[in-house]
Amino acid sequence: MMNKLFALLYAVSSITASAQLIYLGELEMNAGAPLRFNAIIKPLKNSVELSIINARDTIKLDGKPISGSKGWRFDFPVFNTHIRLHRVIKQWVGTFHDEDKGDTIPIVFKPTSKDTPRYFLPNPQTLENKFQIIFEPGTSNERVAVLEYFPYNGNEIRGSILTAAGDYRFLQGSVSSDSLIMSTFDGKFAYVFAARLQGDSIFGYQYYTKATPRRFVGIKSKVAKLPDPKALTQLNNDAGKIHFALPDTDGKIVEFNANAPLAKLTFITIGGSWCPNCMDEARFLNQLYQKYKDKGVKIIGVYFEYTDKESVALPTLKRMATQLKLDFPILYGGSVRQQAAARVFPQIHKVLAYPTLIALDAQGNIVKTYTGFYGPGTSLFADYEREMVEWIEKVVGD
Repeated sequence: MMNKLFALLYAVSSITASAQLIYLGELEMNAGAPLRFNAIIKPLKNSVELSIINARDTIKLDGKPISGSKGWRFDFPVFNTHIRLHRVIKQWVGTFHDEDKGDTIPIVFKPTSKDTPRYFLPNPQTLENKFQIIFEPGTSNERVAVLEYFPYNGNEIRGSILTAAGDYRFLQGSVSSDSLIMSTFDGKFAYVFAARLQGDSIFGYQYYTKATPRRFVGIKSKVAKLPDPKALTQLNNDAGKIHFALPDTDGKIVEFNANAPLAKLTFITIGGSWCPNCMDEARFLNQLYQKYKDKGVKIIGVYFEYTDKESVALPTLKRMATQLKLDFPILYGGSVRQQAAARVFPQIHKVLAYPTLIALDAQGNIVKTYTGFYGPGTSLFADYEREMVEWIEKVVGD
């Protein structure tokens, strides 16, 4: 009887331990504070499910057992990256691998509670603020940006940093009367932004896993803004209309000629599978395509990869299109390192950002461009979505 009681108590304690699903992930950084992110690890019968959470964004990964070990491999959707983990008592430890860069970075998941903040700051505040900031002030690499944050969960904030090339997506962290720290890890890019607040001024650094930290300074401003993304891309009117023939994800050559009769509206997005902003934009464009494809709207994605080999690029793009459930065609434009976009699109003086969106009318004329993309992690996304829908409705009619 006593043995049965001990067995029952052991079983209950084992269930309680395995029921601990909430973790705080830490990725080793080159300098500064470790990059922290929220996670849920769920052991299943024959697998392990890992969810990485940044503010309102959740990335779900299914683990596969690593042959010859007790570890698990978690491949990120779309990106050529993965995490390898094994359990050590209550923690999960391992490495994050970026196969494009050849990077291997230590990572650990520590059990926590849902109310534990990523970073502890004395007297945390949940505020809404916006700063006009400058990265690397006083250098040739000086860049203007906007840092914004909002109340999120308990004593934490969510936010993003917007640049002329797009946004840093979903940041999460804490703020106090004199300090700010926010971080994000989406399976490709990993950043920590830590700053000192002094009156209306902000002084901080952006920390990376490998690169040297980047300094930024700024000042609080309710009207902080960036150059108009609809006016950044400059057109070369002497290059004629857009015309290209490129392989799709199955290797079939698809020709597009803006001199031929077109849909009422044709959108061409210039992007890459390595670009998180491009993934956000692709999801948004796919929603538009599903809604308006029968009303005369066509969308084409021309993606440039970190390889000049079709045998590598096409499977990557096919995986991206499948995982994002994209209905519009994705074409391979060439290597981003070899400036292939300049050859495919001589109608543009320079591709300033990935993604860049081009809109053509029924006569094949470029009527709009949009440089970069401010996604659902920013305050600008809702207005952009509304303006785009209103414009499409006006062009395609009933």
